[in-house]
Amino acid sequence: MTSGLSDTDTGTGIRAGDVAAAILARGAGEAVVVPGCARPAPRAAVVAAVDDDGNPGPVVRYAAAEARRRSVPLRVVHVWGERGTARDAHDAMCDADRLLSAVLYDHLGDSDAAAAEREILHDDDPARALCALSADASLLVVAAGHGAAPLGHTARALIGVTRCPLAVLPPASTGFVQKGAPTQEER
Repeated sequence: MTSGLSDTDTGTGIRAGDVAAAILARGAGEAVVVPGCARPAPRAAVVAAVDDDGNPGPVVRYAAAEARRRSVPLRVVHVWGERGTARDAHDAMCDADRLLSAVLYDHLGDSDAAAAEREILHDDDPARALCALSADASLLVVAAGHGAAPLGHTARALIGVTRCPLAVLPPASTGFVQKGAPTQEER
C-alpha cells in the first residue's frame, strides 16, 4: 500500500506517521510505502535496515524482492549505538557482522545472500543514520517496530524525511503479504 503523504505535517493536522500507523494497525499485513523527499538515486541499492528484534526476515525478503524487480543491488544495514570501551566497540561490530550473516543466509538463497552488500553503521540515533543513508538508496525498507504500538520510534522518525521512498513492514507476526513498492518509472 502506498501512502501519498511525504511531509511530516500535511497542513491538515494529520501527520504522515499517524496515517502509516493507522494503516499498519488495521492489520492488513501489507507494507506501507511512503514517498521520499527527493528523487531516488538512479540504479541505487535497495537498503534493508535490520535489527535483532525478530522482524529481519520479512524486511530482508521484501528488500531482496524489490532489488531483483528493480535490477539493483541489495544492501543490508545494521545500526548500533552503544558507547563504551574499544573492546565493547569491537564486540558490537562482531555481533553486527554475525547478525547480518545470519539474517542473509537464514532468509535468502546462498547466491542472493553472498551477492548482498553489507553495511554496519555506528550512531546513537538509528533514524538519523538511516535518513543519511537514504540519499544513496532507491528504497529504504524497515520494520514498523515490535510490541503493542503499530509504529516504533525509528520507523516513525523516518516517515516524511527520507530522501528515497520508505517501505514500512508490519511486525513479522501479522502474516505479511509481499506487494511491490512502485518503481521510479511507475510513480
